[in-house]
Amino acid sequence: MEWFHQAFISGVDFSLPGNGGPECVKVVSMQRRLIETTGTSIISWFFWRYGYRRFDHFQTPLPPTRFSTYHTLTKRLLLVILCLVFGLEMGFKFATKTAIFVLNPCHVITIMQIVFMMIEPNRTSAFWFRLHIHFLCSSFLALAFPVVNTRFHHFEVATYWIQHIMILFIVPPYLIYLGGAFSVEKLKDMSYAAMATGVYIPYNTVVLHFFGMLTEVNLNSMVCYAVSDPFAGPNYKLYGV
Repeated sequence: MEWFHQAFISGVDFSLPGNGGPECVKVVSMQRRLIETTGTSIISWFFWRYGYRRFDHFQTPLPPTRFSTYHTLTKRLLLVILCLVFGLEMGFKFATKTAIFVLNPCHVITIMQIVFMMIEPNRTSAFWFRLHIHFLCSSFLALAFPVVNTRFHHFEVATYWIQHIMILFIVPPYLIYLGGAFSVEKLKDMSYAAMATGVYIPYNTVVLHFFGMLTEVNLNSMVCYAVSDPFAGPNYKLYGV
């Protein structure tokens, strides 16, 4: 696994605040980490169960789509721009040997949106599109409390802002405008919000936390708080949840 460490982790600078390392791991005790992870996993299971039981399994027909030649060209142009921005971001990650950060939610959301615009819209994509809308809280937080102290290359900070603005304010509204498989549920329908919570929380507190502790890399601030976290301290996760 030496090649994996060299390509994905070796460039992570643990001397930078909030980037990881032994001191980051020591912020919260292992006992408390286990309690928090177990507690959030149980809560997430209840959220998923609540949402899935109220999920209509697409018994309600999807609204019509606004697809036309114009919108197809616009969607392809948007896809190209998003791919270029994400390609730049991944280029920076591999160039700096910090590609493990691709596991962070905003990068996963970007990949999901690229897939949405590439495939033929269907009920499966409609399900995941509606779920992903509720994942966008991570993009909002990334804009509200940006972590850019680890970016030193030209245009690297700009790429951060462009990517997050696109995946929050440009791509989702445009796809929702197109309708069809990209429509959202009614406001009173809480099933997707509950199921999204049941996926998003354990992805962070279990998956990213596990890989973060394994590598000492602070993935999505699961190992320790970010430098821009207004709730910095041992209770930062409780405030975050």
